[in-house]
Amino acid sequence: MRMIQRTSLFCTLLGVLVLLANAKQESKGWINLYEANSTKGWTPRAKVESFESVDGELHLFSKVNVWVLSDLQMKDFVVEGEVKIPLDYKGFNSGLGFRLAGDQGKPKGYQCEIDQIKPAAIYGIGLGGWIYPNKQTAGEYAQRVQGLFDPNSWNHFRVRCLGPNAKTFLNGKIVAEANDLVEAKGSFGIQHHGKGGLVRFRNLRARPL
Repeated sequence: MRMIQRTSLFCTLLGVLVLLANAKQESKGWINLYEANSTKGWTPRAKVESFESVDGELHLFSKVNVWVLSDLQMKDFVVEGEVKIPLDYKGFNSGLGFRLAGDQGKPKGYQCEIDQIKPAAIYGIGLGGWIYPNKQTAGEYAQRVQGLFDPNSWNHFRVRCLGPNAKTFLNGKIVAEANDLVEAKGSFGIQHHGKGGLVRFRNLRARPL
């Protein structure tokens, strides 16, 4: 009996050590995508009404569809952050862009959708439009995303991109999957679609894979 108890205790301790090691490894390599009181390293691709860092958040307001791109570029990565959308326009649309390319104007690449209609869906900017969901995966997407997005609160978005594969997560739950993305190094980006008020981002960070 004592031998069984000791073996059980050893297995439990080993499991705890593995979890701690994984958590420590997960915390390594993160890069904050902006400084606390600065927008240095970010460039608007069109006219914005305001783009500033306030109390550790990025605030973006525009009357035209605009992307703001990071100087930092990655190919394979995890990127995440929290977003608070305005409530003055129900159709408000934003996005968290990744693998974005192009020297000026609207970039080409991919975005994790940020809105009340298709949150955490994957869209190809200049690359054919909706990647996930499509006609075949619409039902699966609807089931996955149901009840996840809270327009009255901060929502956590995460994108994991490795080779041709990408997955998005909304508030800790997997939402979208794509398996045929263009493998290219690119910038990250945040978007304001030009209608509605101020969109707020915080805790934006990325780590290479």
